[in-house]
Amino acid sequence: MRQFKPLTSLRAFLALWVLCRHWFHSYGPDAIYIDLGFTSTFFDHGYLGVDGFFILSGFILTYNYAPDALGRLDWKKFIVARIARIYPAYVACLLVFALAVVVRDAVLHKHMVGSEGYTAMNFTLEFLLLSAWRYAGPAGWNDVAWSVSAEWFAYVWFPVFLLIAPRLDRRRILAMALVALGLLAIVEVTSPDHLSLSGGIARLVPEFLLGVLLCRLRSASPAYDGHPWGGTVSLLICIAAVALGIDTLFVAGAAGMVFSLAYEKDRLTRVMSMDSLVFLGEISYCIYIVQRLPQYLFTFARSRVQALAGLPGPLQAMLLLAFTLGAAVLLHYAVETPMRRWINRKFGASARQVEQLATS
Repeated sequence: MRQFKPLTSLRAFLALWVLCRHWFHSYGPDAIYIDLGFTSTFFDHGYLGVDGFFILSGFILTYNYAPDALGRLDWKKFIVARIARIYPAYVACLLVFALAVVVRDAVLHKHMVGSEGYTAMNFTLEFLLLSAWRYAGPAGWNDVAWSVSAEWFAYVWFPVFLLIAPRLDRRRILAMALVALGLLAIVEVTSPDHLSLSGGIARLVPEFLLGVLLCRLRSASPAYDGHPWGGTVSLLICIAAVALGIDTLFVAGAAGMVFSLAYEKDRLTRVMSMDSLVFLGEISYCIYIVQRLPQYLFTFARSRVQALAGLPGPLQAMLLLAFTLGAAVLLHYAVETPMRRWINRKFGASARQVEQLATS
């Protein structure tokens, strides 16, 4: 399986952007919040990192699992590889989070933020990766895990996405891409806060389809070999979209960036191929899925250690970032990587293919 280094690095920026939303956006007096002394619309729009992930997922999976014009798919290999990719870290974080909730409630007799969602039914749905199989709705236990459940929806219905995506006809591909963006625009204008709604597949379906279409467009344009400024222009569109508060425009810019960086000839390629950024991209899923555990622990410590609470906001953010990255690295090496290899070896790919699957 091919690894696009710039796209792998892009995952790191998207994951860290989500953290900015959760750390620096004030949800209320009881929520996690680090005061930097200033506010920024770019922090507030960090939820768009999830939308970037959905586009990336559609593109990468189509490239790796349906590379030919006929869109053939080895269903068993695909599903096993996807379970191996997302489930071990997902369920590990869910179990640790549930244990933390139980211990906190039993010892301190105080509910955590969002405790109204901590029900047995929500836990069961989350454990089975079914919690987000709806248009939108409230989050459950590990609230950020809703997007993983939405991704699982895309994996299960991946053959349908491949079936409806046009092949080799650029006009039809571009027309369907516009339809996907139009559907997303409807979601945005009918939502209370643009695309920041969570807990469902309203954002996933058009954005994952957009990623699939980008890969189809690449196959339908064999003469095109990339443009050195494509990624930069797409980035500027993304920045303008955030400044203007038009989330659908951001998604269009993000799609352009994914398409441009995939050719690895963009001006941004050299920077985005740095080993340190690629590594952060490789652990980006762990950064995303584990983030609530360090955040809640840090907030708990801050409420009881005056010296920590009195530190300047930027220093608190640096400490929490180090804590989060450490937890992500531990999760990556102790759970994600070994369990992925074991599941693929036991139930899916041949031994020769296991290492290749580790990069997809």
